[in-house]
This record gives sequence, C-alpha cells and structure tokens, in this order.
Amino acid sequence: MSIERIAVTADYDNGLDSPVSGHFGHCKAFIVSTVKDGKIVEVESVLNGAHSSCAEPVDRLASLGVNVLITLGMGMRPYMHAQQVGLTVVKGSEGTAGEAILSYIKGQHEVMSRDGLCGGGGAHQH
Repeated sequence: MSIERIAVTADYDNGLDSPVSGHFGHCKAFIVSTVKDGKIVEVESVLNGAHSSCAEPVDRLASLGVNVLITLGMGMRPYMHAQQVGLTVVKGSEGTAGEAILSYIKGQHEVMSRDGLCGGGGAHQH
C-alpha cells in the first residue's frame, strides 16, 4: 500500500478546482491531498497565513505529513528548506490543483531544480 501526502499551491481555496498558484510564498492556500494506491482519498485546504520566514509554511506542510509539494514557482530559501525537511518539490503547470495531482500520480511531472526557482520578492513571471 502506497500513501503520499501532496500539497499544491493555490491562488484561492476551491478544493481540487483551485488554480495552481504562481508562487509558493504568496499563495492563498495549500490544497493537501492524501493519495492511496494512486487514488485521491482525502482533500483538505490549509490557508497560507502571514509568516515571518520562508521556513514557516514549509514546516507547516511537513508537520501535516506532506512529502510532495507542487507549485509553479518558489524562491531559493523555501526550496532549500523543503529539501532539508524531506519535501520533494515538483514543478506544476497551469490548471487546477486536481489536474496537477493527477499528472503527478501518472508520472507526468518534473522535479524542480535550482534552475526553475524564482528570484523572490516581486511578482512571479511565467
């Protein structure tokens, strides 16, 4: 039995229909799904509240048992912290959180590398 906890950055909280957010630190919510044997069995929304460091949202996801994070963009500091706590960061694509999770389950994903990271601070450019 294979179980994964997958979080997707979302521009607003609409469950699996939420659009994937362009930037980890500025997303409104994380759509967290439990995937068991290749099927989504549970979905919850976790609001991304105010935080004083880039590590806080990463730590929060890790404390929820998340082991995969799907996002369109992320800065170097939260990316490095995600690596330290064992989160796999996956580069998402435009679309919904549900579509992103299904693509990941099918193996149609790319693990984010340092080359894909944002400079941070300003608006994310695609």
